[in-house]
Amino acid sequence: MKNILILLIGLIGLSCNGNSNKSANQLWNDGQQFRSEEKLMESITSFKSIIKDYPLDDLAAKAQFQIADIYLNDTKDFEFAVEEFEKVVEEYPEHEVSKKSLFMIAYIYNNYLEAYSDAIINYNLFKEKYPSDELIPSVEYELEGLKDIQATIDSLNSIVNKKTNL
Repeated sequence: MKNILILLIGLIGLSCNGNSNKSANQLWNDGQQFRSEEKLMESITSFKSIIKDYPLDDLAAKAQFQIADIYLNDTKDFEFAVEEFEKVVEEYPEHEVSKKSLFMIAYIYNNYLEAYSDAIINYNLFKEKYPSDELIPSVEYELEGLKDIQATIDSLNSIVNKKTNL
């Protein structure tokens, strides 16, 4: 009886840590493979294992970006995609995928969620943080398309401010 209990505890431990023996590269490859097979939950699980087990590895930031990208492009859950891209920006601010994530946050707000104020704020933050980046022409293009909306927002803010100052 005692041996069966030990065996069960061991099996439970192995099943909970099925990815613990895998390297970050192996988990990355698994995540990519699962995604190509449209096994999205398994893909996300592999990427989350990288983040959890190898938080300082270069692949951790890329794994977080991949999770956000899955929510954006595969499941079309735009609000959750923004949350996941925000994690990249917050947790990996110096990594190359951070600037792509900031751009994607603004892009999603503008083109999918119609949250234009948030889009403008994030596009301007991108311009401030990365003034000579190759994405600046895209940022300028997006902001140009938001000029009329920005004028409306400014006008409404002006009205609100006048009323609160009375």
